[in-house]
Amino acid sequence: MNKHPDSKAIKFFIADWLTLKKNPMIMVIIVLMLPVIYGIVYSTGGIKFVYSHTMYIPIILAGIFYGASFGATIGLAAAILLGPLMPIDTITGELQDPVNWIYRLFIFVMVGSIIGYASTKLRRDAIKIETMMSINQETGIPNTNALKRFHQKHITPNCTAFTILINNHHSIIDVLGTDVYHTLIHQIYIDLSNGLNKQSLVVQSDANRLWVLMPIESLEAGKDIIIESLNQSKIINDIPLYIDYSIGAAMIYGVSQTISPKVFIESDSSARYAQRHNLVYVLGDKTSYQKRVEYDLLASFAKAINNQETFLVYQPKINMKTGRIHGIEALIRWNHPGQGLISPSVFIPLIEETKLIHTLTDWVLKHALLQCRKMIDAGHRVPVAINVSAKNLFDPLFFDRSIKIIKDSGVPYELIKFELTESTLMANPEDSKAILAKFVKLGIKIAIDDFGSGYSSLAYLTQFPIHFIKIDRLFMQDVMTNPAMLTIVKSTIDLSKNLGYGVVVEGIETKEVSDLIASYDCDFAQGYYYAYPMTSEKLNEWLTKPHH
Repeated sequence: MNKHPDSKAIKFFIADWLTLKKNPMIMVIIVLMLPVIYGIVYSTGGIKFVYSHTMYIPIILAGIFYGASFGATIGLAAAILLGPLMPIDTITGELQDPVNWIYRLFIFVMVGSIIGYASTKLRRDAIKIETMMSINQETGIPNTNALKRFHQKHITPNCTAFTILINNHHSIIDVLGTDVYHTLIHQIYIDLSNGLNKQSLVVQSDANRLWVLMPIESLEAGKDIIIESLNQSKIINDIPLYIDYSIGAAMIYGVSQTISPKVFIESDSSARYAQRHNLVYVLGDKTSYQKRVEYDLLASFAKAINNQETFLVYQPKINMKTGRIHGIEALIRWNHPGQGLISPSVFIPLIEETKLIHTLTDWVLKHALLQCRKMIDAGHRVPVAINVSAKNLFDPLFFDRSIKIIKDSGVPYELIKFELTESTLMANPEDSKAILAKFVKLGIKIAIDDFGSGYSSLAYLTQFPIHFIKIDRLFMQDVMTNPAMLTIVKSTIDLSKNLGYGVVVEGIETKEVSDLIASYDCDFAQGYYYAYPMTSEKLNEWLTKPHH
């Protein structure tokens, strides 16, 4: 038996009083309505007219906004004003029969109480439902819905976000069952909550993932607290459990008014990085930061071409038998307004993953052919090479678009060379052969760039319409000191020439290497020993001077 039968009523009264403190202005309006309505009823002739029913308005409002106790209180006040203080007829001064106003008092108090009770119950049921929706029913841990109820005032604007991944959760479930695993997760939540301050937040965002937000502006300090909690012994049903976990952390600056799952994007990425690399934790999201940098570069490049931030440089290729220029390779450069000169090795791989590669290749082809046309007009009939991506090659519009650019330039087809890597051809061999055959039929030459950096053999490449093999510069780094590398280079040159290909060796940087490669009967060479990549203006000057 309940020893305190009035405890529930006391709780209701306290809750109503707290509501009153939150919304005092509404109560002021309700209280002011009582004498106003009294005045209306009195001035219109008394209680016998219909205007007295207006008094239900403040009673109902009091019950809705402030609950049963204040609804009943306003009902009582209203009943007194329209009871002994209000005659039946203000003209004759006839007073009400006591039974009438006493009965009205009872009705007013009951209406205020019932509406107040119903309103309070509805609010509490709504809160209860919201609370249930904010709790994981299997583990009893707050879920992501709880983030909406976690207001900024509970935490500092700058804080730390942590993601905890339980890596061996499948093993625990398979061996001990889901009930044990849910109990374990709840125990982890309890240990974390006990170790953190009241301003921190712990939620379960997935079966094996917990989010922690704490007002500690130090990744190291926050990490230590979490690891200490996780390392506490976990014994479920007398079974000691081992937890394999990965932690990711990120600093959060300027937490918004309402916490959202977006706050944990970087810590999630850090935790996955730690998980992939078998690390206990990663403080700061390296991969997310890199992706953001890359995204910014892509966004900038879309405008770079139109803003004339990009330009071409040209590196000559030398005929090793005559010492004269054999051709030039067009290479794109990007002078970023904020970051300065960006290496092609940084931005080209990013662009190749998007449709921007078509814009880039078209731009390079157009401007390279413009330079070629200028050289022809100046009396230098020098072939020009343009790098082509796999995405270019498999674009159904690439052939027609390229032919139009070539025709507009007036450059003969035989002075144009497309350079492709081995991986470009191997991405789709049959389509590669078909599209290359169309270019070759017109007189355009095809070269395999960076040969040896991939996994293809010369025997396999013979099925493609190829004219030149370019041996990758990596082989030149150790060719003078590594006999095995020397053998590979010599064998590749011999085999390529026997198959009828012209051979270009890249990365020649010294006279010793140049003489060595020449002794192997190599056709062409390219490298800093002969010439660095140069602008159009410097190339025009270079062409007028004797070399080697």
